[in-house]
Amino acid sequence: MTDQYRRGLDVELSGTGLASAGDPELRTLSNIAWAIRRSLPWIIAMGFVGAIIAYVFTYTSDTRYTSSAKVMMETRVQTETQFTPHVSGLPLSLTSLESELELLRSTDLIEGVVDRMQLYLDPEFSGEDTSINLSPIALARSLKNSLVDALSADNDEVVGSDSSAEELARETTIENLLKSTRIEQIGDISAVYQIRVTAKSPQKAADIANSLASEYLSNLTAMKRNDLVQSQSWLTTRIGHLRDDLNKLSSDLETHSIEIPYSPDEYATIKAQRIKAERRAQLVENELARIKEQTSAIHTLRAQGKSQEAIDFAKKIGLLPPDLGQDANTEEALKRLSAAQDIAEKRVEQLDDQLNDLNRSIEVFRAQQAEQVQHDSVTKRIENEILVTEAIYRDFVSQLGRRAEQGDYLDAGAHLIERARVSVDPSEPKRSQTSIGVMFMIIFAGLGWTVMREIFQKRLRTTYEFESATGVKLSAILPEIKNAPQFEAFFTNDGKLDPEFIRYGKKLLASSDVGLRSLRQQGEPSFSQAVEFFSKSLDGKPNQSFSNNGCVIFSGASALPDEGKTSSLLLIGSVCAKTKFRTLIIDCDTVASAYRDLSKLSVDELKYCTANPSSFQEHIVATPQDGLDILPLAGNLDSETKATLVEEFLRSPAFINLLITLSDMYEVILLDTPPLLEAVESAYLSQISQRVILFTRWNDTHRNSVFQAIRELENADVRPAALVATRVDLKRAKKYGDPNLG
Repeated sequence: MTDQYRRGLDVELSGTGLASAGDPELRTLSNIAWAIRRSLPWIIAMGFVGAIIAYVFTYTSDTRYTSSAKVMMETRVQTETQFTPHVSGLPLSLTSLESELELLRSTDLIEGVVDRMQLYLDPEFSGEDTSINLSPIALARSLKNSLVDALSADNDEVVGSDSSAEELARETTIENLLKSTRIEQIGDISAVYQIRVTAKSPQKAADIANSLASEYLSNLTAMKRNDLVQSQSWLTTRIGHLRDDLNKLSSDLETHSIEIPYSPDEYATIKAQRIKAERRAQLVENELARIKEQTSAIHTLRAQGKSQEAIDFAKKIGLLPPDLGQDANTEEALKRLSAAQDIAEKRVEQLDDQLNDLNRSIEVFRAQQAEQVQHDSVTKRIENEILVTEAIYRDFVSQLGRRAEQGDYLDAGAHLIERARVSVDPSEPKRSQTSIGVMFMIIFAGLGWTVMREIFQKRLRTTYEFESATGVKLSAILPEIKNAPQFEAFFTNDGKLDPEFIRYGKKLLASSDVGLRSLRQQGEPSFSQAVEFFSKSLDGKPNQSFSNNGCVIFSGASALPDEGKTSSLLLIGSVCAKTKFRTLIIDCDTVASAYRDLSKLSVDELKYCTANPSSFQEHIVATPQDGLDILPLAGNLDSETKATLVEEFLRSPAFINLLITLSDMYEVILLDTPPLLEAVESAYLSQISQRVILFTRWNDTHRNSVFQAIRELENADVRPAALVATRVDLKRAKKYGDPNLG
């Protein structure tokens, strides 16, 4: 019940006769996994063989040795205050570390070592050495150099004319030494650098590494010495400028001192006079305000007609004598008041003149004081500038003297903490690493090729691929028997086929998709419209039909030749004959007929039989299997006329008449049709069949070919009843993860 339920569920989900639903991406991943599993033993074997070859090939390479020296930059900060105020070490950052690393890798540093050791005379570095280096980087560089030399062959004469041979050898030596040298930082933020040099001689490698380290330290010292010389030159120039500034400031101070406006005593007198004048001006101003206020009040009272109040106010403020009698005449008192007012007004004028004189004196005194203050400020500024310039001058003179003594004792700021030693063990060739690298490279390349080939392959190998390409359920499989070809063995071995081949043929014939027994039980078969059309054209007898004996006609179709169609139909016919069904195979394959040796039809006989279809019965050939006959209609098409006659006959109503005649003699008729993509009559033959069996070769037929074949059948309004995978390699099929083919 489980299998039936699953089968029904697949039909509901995907449609009758269609492939079951599934995730294409998961299927692709599964196919890739199975492809890797199939190819992995061969890939590993090839990798192992490649590793052995690479290991043996390393013995053809020259032996090289590597020596290394270590240099550490000074990272401690210490101020030397007793000798000279300078910093002997600087705090390092990632930027400074990278800068020092680039300095170690610079071409100028390499050039200094080449000149000192005269390496341009050494064949190993001057380009005259023709040894083999198996390093991948070296191989890539040699390939690049070969390509460059080949592309620039036309320019060699021009270059040779402009450059001397010695200079070219020197530049080549620098480049080769740079390639043989590896400088790397130990750790991510460490200030220690390792200088590694590879050469044929261990002593030479150690000497070059130590020379590079010494050259680096010498360059650092030279850079500091150059900086010191530049700073000394600047100090000397600056000291001369300071000396000139001091002389000028001293001259300005003397000149300004001569132009002093007042002496200290005179300035004190001016200051005292100004203070005295300011006090007197204040008193006069107060007196003037008082008198103006009094006279103004008297004028106001008199203007208002209050003469007596004015006289009383004048007595009160002392403008009139207080003993002026009460019995005195008012007019007389007013006269005396007017006279007093006149005197007060004259007093106001006097006080105004006196106040103006005092204010003018105060302004003069202030101007004199401002002139003196301005003179003193300029003097103070000049004196301050002289003090500052003298301090800078003394400091610069002191630094210049100390730096002159320091030049011969400069620290490079880096130290050689480990000298290169002569290496005992060779560093190249790395036989184990090379062989392992080659093995993994071959393995990864093989895996990549396997994955790419699996992704882009279009051959049908699994049930899902067969069904998704055709839209037809895979009914059966037929194995490929490699011991002997089944078609030839059938005719040379008394009709015997391989037992395993027979077993799979019985399964195919028993399949419900083929439906042999169900078709026989239905009595009169149902024909397509094409059959009805042809039947109406047979000798003017529209009511002709197949025999009531229940003859079943099968059509075998394939997309291309050599798909196993003929052998499969021969197997079906043999199985039908063994089960007591009189069976006839009609060879209709005009493209690749396998029955050429059985056909004896000439062109004249073919023309006669075409006009009289019943006469084809005389050309039926018996087989070693009882109950199985063959009618080689196509046979040996040795002429174009014969091929044209056969093709026209297969598409004519006469062929239908022949089938009706033969249906009285046989219970099963198998039509061996030509490939769908190479002959148009294949679609006609499929229309007159009750069952079309589509044969597709396992792991050979491409998806696009099957698509086109199905399209040809759809255009003929025919749908395959069964799909058969032929020539299946059962041992290989198990490696594709399909239980139906395993």
